[in-house]
This record gives sequence, C-alpha cells and structure tokens, in this order.
Amino acid sequence: MDLATLRARAPLFLAVFIDIFSFGLMYPLIVALFGGGWVAETYAPATRDALLSLAFALFPIGMFFGASLLGDLSDALGRRRTLMLCMGGLAAGYALMWAALEIGHLWLFFLGRLACGLMAGTAPIAQASVVDAAPEDQRSAAMAQVVLVNTLGMVAGPAIGGVLGHWDFRLPLGLALALCLVTLALLRSAHFASDEARRVLKLDWKQPFLLLVRIGDRPAILLPGASFFLFQLGFLIYYTFILVEMQGSYGFSTAELGLFSMVMGIGCAISSAWGFRTLRARFASDKPVTLIGLALCGLFVAASALPIPAAGQVALAFLSTFSNIFAFITLLTAISSSVDESERGWALGVANAEVALSVFVAGLLTSLLTLFSSDVFLLLGGLIVLTSLLPAVRMRVAG
Repeated sequence: MDLATLRARAPLFLAVFIDIFSFGLMYPLIVALFGGGWVAETYAPATRDALLSLAFALFPIGMFFGASLLGDLSDALGRRRTLMLCMGGLAAGYALMWAALEIGHLWLFFLGRLACGLMAGTAPIAQASVVDAAPEDQRSAAMAQVVLVNTLGMVAGPAIGGVLGHWDFRLPLGLALALCLVTLALLRSAHFASDEARRVLKLDWKQPFLLLVRIGDRPAILLPGASFFLFQLGFLIYYTFILVEMQGSYGFSTAELGLFSMVMGIGCAISSAWGFRTLRARFASDKPVTLIGLALCGLFVAASALPIPAAGQVALAFLSTFSNIFAFITLLTAISSSVDESERGWALGVANAEVALSVFVAGLLTSLLTLFSSDVFLLLGGLIVLTSLLPAVRMRVAG
C-alpha cells in the first residue's frame, strides 16, 4: 500500500482500531468493577454474578441488531457517514458509562454497554470500503489490511484497560471517549470513500431476524456464511473457556490472563502482517488458504483439551490464532464477493451479526460449567471449527 493510500485510509483504520480496542478495553474493567468496589458493597454475590453476565451479554445483543442495520445504512448513506455515526454512538456509550461511575447509577452503565454494541459496526463497513476499491484478485489482501488493524486493537485493548483500570475505572472510559471524538473529527474531513447512495435506505428493527429470509434469496452467500458462523462459534467457545481453564487448572492470576490474551492477539497480528500474505502467495486462489486455516485452527483448539503444561497451552493459543487469520480473512472475502457492490455492506454486516451471535452463545455456555469441565468445551470448540470445513469445501472462493 503506497503512502497516499495509507494517508487516505488512516481515519478508516483508526475507526476500526478504536472499535476493537475499546471492546477489549472493557473486559478487565467489567470484571474488576463487578468483583469489588461500590458494586460489591451494594449487591449480594448472586446478584453481582447476574449483573456481570448482563454486562457481558448486552454488548453482543446490541451488536446483533446493530451489525445488520449499520451494514444496510452504509450501503444507502455511504461508508464515511455511517462510520461517523458509529464513532458518535460509541462516544455517547462511553460517556454514559463514565456518568454511571461518577453518580453510582448502574443502569447508565448497562445503557452505555448496549449503545456501544449497537454502534460496533465499523469493521464490516471498513471492510466494505476497502473491498469496494480493490480489484477482485486483490480483495483478500485488502481485507488483510483491515484485519491487521483489528488485531493490533485486540492486543492493545485488554492490556491498556487493565493497567488504567487498576488506578481508576474512569481512566479507560475517558481514553476510549477521547479516541472516539478524535476519530470522529478525522472522519469528517476524510476522503477514503465516496458517500453516494448505492441503494434506497430501508431500515427495520426486525432486520436481523429477516436476514435468514434475505440470505435464502442469495444462495451464493449460504456456504461461506455457514462456514464462517461455525468457525467463529467454535473459536469463540475456545476463546471464552481457555481463560477459565488457565485460571482454574493452571492458577493464572489476572495479570497472567492478560498476558495470555496478549499472546493470542500477537498471533493474530503476526499472521495478518506476514503469515497470511506468505501462505496466500503459494496458491492461485483463496480456497486452499481457507481450508488450511480451518483445519489447523480446529486441530490446535481441540488439542487444548489435552492435559498439557501451561507453556504448551500458551503455544497452542498462539498457533490457534495465527492459523485462525487464514480462514477469517478469506471467508470474509468470500462473503463480500458473494453479492454485488450495492449489498456488500449488508453481507459483511451479516458476518458481524454471526460473530455477535457466537459471542452470545459462548457466553451462555459458561452457565454449564457446574456440569462439565472446561476441557469438554475446549474439545467442543475444536470439533465445531473442524465442522466448518464441510461447507467450506463446497463453496466457490474468489481467486
């Protein structure tokens, strides 16, 4: 990517970074907030556990509705304008959570979490913007640029959130709010994408539930969409339960869990910057890269259920995320290429809604830990990722 293109896309990349950065930023903050302080003094332990689950659940619920609605909006109003809406909404969400800590009203915190989930749509819009400007044979490489920015945010978010939250819960919220406002100002004068309408605006709160009907009318998206959902569900089950495993079976502290999460993010970042490009250069199309990524990721995730030393789990975490990127990039490219330009934002919004649903389901499964050990769920995650090979083998992927 040349310097001029990088400058033009810098506000777009910053918006993507802020989205995933602020998402990861909240995880250590939420755990600490509901585990002590004024929340612990106000609510009984059982109530705190329910409130903690609600704090985590509200974001994917909002994301499920917002992903498809914002994807449609970007197709109708333009990518840049919709990204500005996302940044403004995220800023409002973090302002509400800041106010909740200042005045001690937890309902404002939950409202802010829901607002942030509804506005967490920058990734599919940015992906659509990049793909719009890329020739068909370069779309996966263009998608990799956005994914790389995502992974950098994934590495930085939990680490910075944990450090700042250790001093004051309001600091990470203030940082996220400031970054959203700066990005909003930069997007206002950005020129990375045109703002022409690609189709007539038509929004409906029932849209996420109508996606299945709409997908049925576009059979080309069925196979990559099914593979992507199974892949994300299996991996997010792993992402959720490997932290439980590292804490329960290996005695990792909160700081060590943060470093463990950083190793996973580093695996994504290295693969996005180097691994994917190297593997893709060996093949004439994206499909072999997809199949290799799904197979390796599934095997590494399943292997984490074995009784191995902590160092082995760290290595598997790195390898699982490193191989994850191969399939993540190519499946998103396949989904975006399965529709024409006028519906590309909608298609990638569908993928984002699938991620939200996967996060929600993985979170619900934690309630079964009293019945099954985390090893069972790690094995289940690996098997589900391997199952995603079935639709992937049958799909046609852009070359």
